[in-house]
Amino acid sequence: MALVTSSWFTDILTLLIVTLSIVYYFLTSTYNYWKNKNIPYEKPTLIFGNFYNAVTFQQNITDFFADQYRKTKEKFFGLYIFRRPYLLIRDPELAKYVLIKDFNNFIPRTSAPTYKDDPLGEYNLFSMKSTHDWRFIRSKLSPIFSSGKLRNMFPLVNENGENLNGYLKNHVFETLEGKSVCQNYTTDAIVSTVMGLSVNSFKDEETEFDRISKGLFTVTLRRATELMFFFFVPFLSRLLRLKVFSEMGSQFYRNLFWSAVKMRQDNNIKRPDLIDALITLKNYGTIEDADNKEQKKEVVSNPSQLKLDGDVLVAQIALFYAAGLNTSSAAMSFTCYSLSYNPEIQIKLRKEIQTVLARNGGKLTYESVFEMKYLDCCFKETLRLYPSLGYLDREALDTYTFPGTNLTIEKGTPVIISLAGMQKDPQYFKNPDVYDPERFNDENKDKIPPYVFMPFGDGPRNCIGARLGQLITKVGLINILKDYEVVTVASKPLLELNPKAFFTEAKGGISLQFKPGTVYV
Repeated sequence: MALVTSSWFTDILTLLIVTLSIVYYFLTSTYNYWKNKNIPYEKPTLIFGNFYNAVTFQQNITDFFADQYRKTKEKFFGLYIFRRPYLLIRDPELAKYVLIKDFNNFIPRTSAPTYKDDPLGEYNLFSMKSTHDWRFIRSKLSPIFSSGKLRNMFPLVNENGENLNGYLKNHVFETLEGKSVCQNYTTDAIVSTVMGLSVNSFKDEETEFDRISKGLFTVTLRRATELMFFFFVPFLSRLLRLKVFSEMGSQFYRNLFWSAVKMRQDNNIKRPDLIDALITLKNYGTIEDADNKEQKKEVVSNPSQLKLDGDVLVAQIALFYAAGLNTSSAAMSFTCYSLSYNPEIQIKLRKEIQTVLARNGGKLTYESVFEMKYLDCCFKETLRLYPSLGYLDREALDTYTFPGTNLTIEKGTPVIISLAGMQKDPQYFKNPDVYDPERFNDENKDKIPPYVFMPFGDGPRNCIGARLGQLITKVGLINILKDYEVVTVASKPLLELNPKAFFTEAKGGISLQFKPGTVYV
């Protein structure tokens, strides 16, 4: 005698059908969300929603959101990442509301909350979920990247730029992997300005920073899956207790920071870098008036009682190293790649660099970097075509109706802005696939609508280290192009993005040659 019917087979079959029906209902119960709101969307598939190509690493995440952007001309497009509805905004004016005007309702990113056993992931400024913690840390760190402090850091950056120039002198006409060359330079520049140490990655021996960098940034299937889960499958990220930084990397950053703190305090060493600023922040609660020996520790107003000590400080070191290294080296290598098949643009840029240097007695100064307007145009055009992170993500803190529309989203709804979609939209950029720095010259730059070109984000949660990243990238390019011509190894190469990489990265690398360039001045 069976439990429900007269047959065990019938009971088991009934239980299986009921179980599958419940699972199917759970997986598809959200799939009418955008239909009910009358928002254009693509029909989702079971389990993956619209995310199959991205989660199986057939398509880079930047390309994925850009493709979604192109599927409609409307202001919004609805999509599903697994069963979770995401809203993609295509209208620059509405992007302004999310990033600036109504920022207080869109402070968090969509990434997973981290565990207490992953403090560097929990406390770093990029992935921090608590709005109180984020506001507090952001306000304390912002002065670190003032013009005055960047000017003080400049000699540290340029010293490593000169090392890059010397390396190329010994490798002219050789075929080199462009990203690796640029990453060696950016590693040294960021280690110097962020961590306060002098290293030379162009030497034959591998440094500890090189080993850590390879562990952090070598794109493996496991690491790609971890990042995918962390940003887009939060429940699995928490279930599997994934960490933003590996245990090895976290301990490395801790040892480095506290060794530097002890050495500097014991020997009264001052150096114009990030660690020095964080030590001042730790001791006084602020980095303003850091040279005032009589200043007293600031009484900080902090609703979450987050202390400016321990892993809170180490997390910022880890973030600035990890984020700055990859983005700056990518911007440099993509610029070299673009210039290599645009010789007329490269010649114009080299002439500008040599002219400005000659005007300053052959010496590169902080001020002279910003005299190079065409360099800035090339830098921006590179980021238009190859934004380091090709999308912006925010999460609604409360129910929100977009101004001038009938669309209301509920608390917790993720919002995506595709930078790659907007920055290659022919509505805003004529011949968008053509590398044309003149788009950003004084005559044309005001023709670009606001909130269309945002490679570093916009609003209060934009990239805090953008100015340092720009300085490192430009100094590196100057030290290459003032003396060397960048050439392709063949005709214009077909560049494809690495589908496993979270940041924008060329699949298979970028092969380049550097040969002595013409002296025009």
